[in-house]
Amino acid sequence: MNASEVRHAGSDVSKTVIDAAADFASKAQDSAAAALAGARATADEVGTRLPGIASAGAEGAAESVRMLQELSDPRLQLLIAFSLGVGAGLWMAGAPRLVTLAALSPALVVGVAIASRKQDGKGRGHR
Repeated sequence: MNASEVRHAGSDVSKTVIDAAADFASKAQDSAAAALAGARATADEVGTRLPGIASAGAEGAAESVRMLQELSDPRLQLLIAFSLGVGAGLWMAGAPRLVTLAALSPALVVGVAIASRKQDGKGRGHR
């Protein structure tokens, strides 16, 4: 094989590689455009549903606080103590922060219920 044949064979391989790379780039661009369109459609759907989800969550939280306000003080104190105990135990055991926070959240909700409840001067006492 002489130098001319090698150059000719090399240029054919180069053209094949360049054509394959261009085809791959074109397909990648089409796929990226399709993925972007799908992400945009998903974001639009989430945007339309998010207000309803947020209002349902707020209504559920308000109902939970209202139900907790009707419980007696000893029961609420027991709920707080249990939640704090579980949270402290998880913290000392080295549990992930999110798990520990989830265990402590009932104490926070009960505290909000106690603080927001209408006081008649004495508290609820025993029922």
